[in-house]
Amino acid sequence: MANSVCSDNAYQARAAHSWDEDSQYAPTPGYHGRTPTVLSPSPAPVCATDPVQSDQLNFLPLAEWDEDVDYDEEFPDYIRYTIAWKLMFNKKKVGSVTDKGLVVAPRDYWTKSLKPAVEEMLQMKKKNGQRVRSEGTAVIVKADDRSQGNLELFCAVTIDWKSVEKQLRKWSNLVRTGKTLTIDIVFHYRGDDEVLQKGEKRGRVSATSRMLAERKRHIDIEEEMTERPATWDLVYSLMRCNVRSCPHKSDWCWEDPADKKHYKLRVPHLERLIDYVDGGGYLDTHDDVPNDIRRDLVLESQKGRKSKKTDVVSNGQSYPPTIINVLPAQTGSTPTFSCSPNGRSADEHVIIPGPREAAVREYCKWLESRATDEAYKAGFRKICQVTLENHLDLELILEDPDSGFFVQRGIQIGTARRFLRDINEWANMMNATGLDRTGVDSLGCAE
Repeated sequence: MANSVCSDNAYQARAAHSWDEDSQYAPTPGYHGRTPTVLSPSPAPVCATDPVQSDQLNFLPLAEWDEDVDYDEEFPDYIRYTIAWKLMFNKKKVGSVTDKGLVVAPRDYWTKSLKPAVEEMLQMKKKNGQRVRSEGTAVIVKADDRSQGNLELFCAVTIDWKSVEKQLRKWSNLVRTGKTLTIDIVFHYRGDDEVLQKGEKRGRVSATSRMLAERKRHIDIEEEMTERPATWDLVYSLMRCNVRSCPHKSDWCWEDPADKKHYKLRVPHLERLIDYVDGGGYLDTHDDVPNDIRRDLVLESQKGRKSKKTDVVSNGQSYPPTIINVLPAQTGSTPTFSCSPNGRSADEHVIIPGPREAAVREYCKWLESRATDEAYKAGFRKICQVTLENHLDLELILEDPDSGFFVQRGIQIGTARRFLRDINEWANMMNATGLDRTGVDSLGCAE
């Protein structure tokens, strides 16, 4: 009953201090601080004399906080907690600190002590004159009580102290039972002027490296927060097709374990697999792919084969050649038979005249002109750069539109899909207006 407001032990512990050592009477057990009487030689403690505790504890105001005072009392008046933080610089742990027995609000402690301590450690670990940038902060609020789940946050710039303090107040009664509340914080920083790897050049090549590094950073953060491999990286790695003889020539395929046949995976299929794993599904081999996704892949493959057969029939290529004997005419002319250029399949890619790399730049400029948000505009500039770095052009992309190729290189999925979707619209518009891309187009984009 150490936690009871009416505990005899608690009562005696507080009353012992009120006994005057010069008194001629020793304090009667169970009746401290009063002289014994005939009527009441040893009365029991009265609960009404104890201070009534509220349902939840609160934080000590910052103005009343003394760093030299130990607030680790047996009967706490305030929320006590621990902050364990570490600094990650360029993905390496460079220092860690544990602050125990804190009683002020976390946001007040951050402003007064924690933030200056982090900045001081960062200044010590970085190079002279090196510019650094934050890559986010991971926060976990936990109690050493298995019945309570952790609160996990990832803050891009500013820590959400309001949510942290709300959780600590919710758990404040655990402090009365001797439990420990802890805030684990990981600060991620990166130096902007890291030494280039051997053989790496600045400019366009290093831009690709930065995009890959950005992708890896997100993976590292997700793995640290969840303590398991990032879901989408796990799916993409498992489904990557490394078979040179694959008829689809795709980066990702599902291989049917029964007949070893390959089925091309596009981004929507991969996203469904990611959702399946995030929902608790097990995916360790190709044999673990859910039946509904398998069924859709087979149906899409059959539909594609039927479509190809239809195209062949429409072009007259599936019939045996017809021999036509024509008698010489009076004019001496001989009839000829040829396929009309207009008989092309509707799925045939659009021919884009002019310099191919110029077409890529102008198309991306056109996409950028249709966006208002700067983040969207930056996405189109980035996908233009990736396209040119890989020596791709719009016609090649139309032959095998695969947004997963761009996603793997740091492009947002929406930007990649928009880039693939609007090529025909832009090409038709350019052909209709008859613009010459060797000079300046209607958008003012010069080569």
